[in-house]
Amino acid sequence: MKTLRFPKNLIDEIDSISAVKKTNFTDFITTAVRSYIDQLKFSESVAESAGAWSVKSHPELAEGTEKYLRKIREARKF
Repeated sequence: MKTLRFPKNLIDEIDSISAVKKTNFTDFITTAVRSYIDQLKFSESVAESAGAWSVKSHPELAEGTEKYLRKIREARKF
């Protein structure tokens, strides 16, 4: 367990939001930190996978993913 210190104005803001959302300080902070960590991991994954799909490897996407997906969806209609 660690002890954290927050500026008073941030605590006041968290308390105000927590009251409206009917949550407590710990749950609010836990959710916020989890969300931030998830965003960092996602950004890292996006950066690592950049360029993984090339037109050479996936010529069906040469005209763009939107057109490709529209074509697939049209083919699935009965």
